[in-house]
Amino acid sequence: MSVTLAIAERDFKGFFGTPLGWIVACIIFLISGIVFFIVVQMLLIRGQSIDPVADIFGQILNFLNYINIFIIPAFTMKTMSEDLGSGTYRLQASAPISTWSIVGGKFLGVMMYFAIIGILMLLYPLYTVIFTQPDFKVLLSGWLGLILNCATIISIGLFIGSFTRNPIISYLGSAFFILLFIFSGFIPGIPDWYRHSVNLLELSSDFTRGVIKTGSVATYLAIISVFLFLCRFVVESKKWRF
Repeated sequence: MSVTLAIAERDFKGFFGTPLGWIVACIIFLISGIVFFIVVQMLLIRGQSIDPVADIFGQILNFLNYINIFIIPAFTMKTMSEDLGSGTYRLQASAPISTWSIVGGKFLGVMMYFAIIGILMLLYPLYTVIFTQPDFKVLLSGWLGLILNCATIISIGLFIGSFTRNPIISYLGSAFFILLFIFSGFIPGIPDWYRHSVNLLELSSDFTRGVIKTGSVATYLAIISVFLFLCRFVVESKKWRF
């Protein structure tokens, strides 16, 4: 466990040691700030009452769930493909470290970054406490949905990134596979349970409405576990090639 946390800490600090972490953080807060302003203005123009969580924070989270498809692969590209290409993984593979520790550390490293971003995003609804009474249950469920959605995309990105040392191929492949994974549910004849399971955007929408379904949580955890296991299998096979 200590090895996993050490790898996670190295990757987490590495994100803020390069422009990537700061640029992405600025982009996320810039976009969320614009969405926050637009949603508030539209509600005021329509003369509707404002629920700071459901009406404002929910819209921001829904938008973030979309752009995370294209943002998160940049981090999995860095932590997985760049390590394979730079030789960092060669050192890790030769050390007495289990493959699960390597994969788990990389997963936690990216998760820690987006968890910090997610916590800072809570400033939007918390700021409205000055003017109204937000529903904190909806707030926490929306945040949980965002974290689970990020974790799922991270696990998929790590799996795709484990195949190549080329960061560009890793990024494009991850984004394309995530979109393909989601839209595979719209193939005619696909069972409803599969369509609901692979549509990450639909799964996360329940949380933004304050609805935490055990089935949705279990689906997220199952997808995360499957792709982390597949990533571990690919990384383990590469260990014998070095």
